[in-house]
Amino acid sequence: MNNKLIFRAVMIIIIIIGGVIIIIGRKPIPEPICIVCGRNILTFLGIIEVVLGAIALNLHNKIVNTKINVGR
Repeated sequence: MNNKLIFRAVMIIIIIIGGVIIIIGRKPIPEPICIVCGRNILTFLGIIEVVLGAIALNLHNKIVNTKINVGR
């Protein structure tokens, strides 16, 4: 396996973990007022993890595609 495939698999795993954090954070309990208290922080971190993972995967694809196009 090459590095590109390993990196893509790691990014997909990170996105899945972020989605699980979002699902766990959405239990029907009263929400605390502050963002760093209780389950609000779990939901917030899960959303950020999914967004950053998707951005990293997109940037990786752009870098790989430019290297392929330059090599031709």
